[in-house]
Order: sequence, then structure tokens, then C-alpha cells
Amino acid sequence: MLEARNLQKSFGELVATDDITLEFGKEEGELVFIVGPNGAGKTTFINLLTGFLSPDEGSIVLDGDDITGMSANGRVNAGIARSFQVVKVFEEMTVRENLRTVVLTEQGKTWSLFSMADGHEEVESQVEELLEKFRLGDAADTVAEELPHGDRKLLDVAMSFGLDPDYLLLDEPTSGVSTREKEYVIETIVEVGRAEGVTTVTIEHDMDIVTEYADRVVALHQGTVHGVGPPTMLETDDELRRLLLGVGEDE
Repeated sequence: MLEARNLQKSFGELVATDDITLEFGKEEGELVFIVGPNGAGKTTFINLLTGFLSPDEGSIVLDGDDITGMSANGRVNAGIARSFQVVKVFEEMTVRENLRTVVLTEQGKTWSLFSMADGHEEVESQVEELLEKFRLGDAADTVAEELPHGDRKLLDVAMSFGLDPDYLLLDEPTSGVSTREKEYVIETIVEVGRAEGVTTVTIEHDMDIVTEYADRVVALHQGTVHGVGPPTMLETDDELRRLLLGVGEDE
């Protein structure tokens, strides 16, 4: 279980997370969406869980061990991977080369093996699996900077997934993606996560996506947990609807 216990983080007088306590279990492929208006503390919370920020107060616990002081790299090795809102890939490398880099990293192989990886069956087998799972096979030899935005997002997530995590934390994987590509991107992520039994925690602003795909929803507002529950709470919680959609009870 990955636990956030009473997490507090401020930037000057701005309180970004205020006493947040949440749990994410190693349930088979659970998909948790984090929702909330801009400034609710969603990205700060992900940054705290993944070691990119340190809390002012509170702790982060993984399988009973306090990892609050563990580095971001250490958390990756412990099974917590993430992607960013802005795509982070090697732009001048092909899709295959990007994924090969991740597989080599996950296996702890030295960079001197990079040029030999073409002939390394174990590495190439895992690369092919990632290409297939994330529907990137047709673009395998395309340079990353030439990909459509939806495929760039999938490559970014695939690289995080290639680190073999137990928990995959995604910061708006559909942001900037066209309406036509959006469903394709989220369906691929959901399908892979559930098939592989990886708990996926995703920040998302598209409430249609949240309603259709979420197993559980966490709503944040002004750095606090407004509510946790099934996606139906987006329809039944009038205060949450007002915060997220700007609509009242009658609407």
C-alpha cells in the first residue's frame, strides 16, 4: 500500500496541500482519478508522492516503510513511476530507441551496452511488448518529435510503464490531445494498467473520462481532500459539481 499521511506543503503563504491523508492499494489494476479545480494541489500532491518535492509535515509510507526522505530515483526503484503534464521523451530518438533506453535502465545495464542492444534478445523482446501494449508498433521507427501529440503522450506513459512500477502516477495524460485522440489515449492506458495489475493514479480535468473509466475518484480543493468515492459522486455531490463545473443544484 502507498500511503500519504497528513501531508502538508506550502510555498510562502500559499498552502498547496493541507493535511492530506490518502491510501492507494495494490489492487489489480485500480484506476484512481484525482480531480479538482486549478490550484487545488493535484500536481503538488503527485510531486510529493514521487519525491520531486519534500513535505513540510507528514509522511509517505510504502508497504509499511517510511519513504519520505527517499529520492525520486529511489522511489522509481521501489516501484513508483510517473509521467509529467509536459511530455518528457528523447525527441531526436525513435520510439523504439526511447523504449530501449527505459528497458536498459530498468534492467540496470550500463550505457556501454546501448550500441549492442539491437542484438540483445531480452531487451528487444521487452521493447516489442511495450510497442504492442501501447499501440505504437506502426510508429516504432519514427523519431519522437515527428509523432502526433496523442502518440507522444502514449510514448511518455509507455516509458514510465517500462520501469516496471507497482504504482503509475500520471499528470494529465490527455492534456493537449485532440478530442479524436483523447479516448484512444486513455483507453490504451486503462487497458494496459488493468491487464498488468498496475495501480494507476491520474490527474484529469475531463469529467466525461473520469465518469466513464474511474474505479475511484479523489476530489481536492484548496489543498484539502473534498471527497473520495465512486465516479457517481460527480453527479450526486452538488458542492463538488459547483467546484468542478461551476453549476448549481438545478443544473
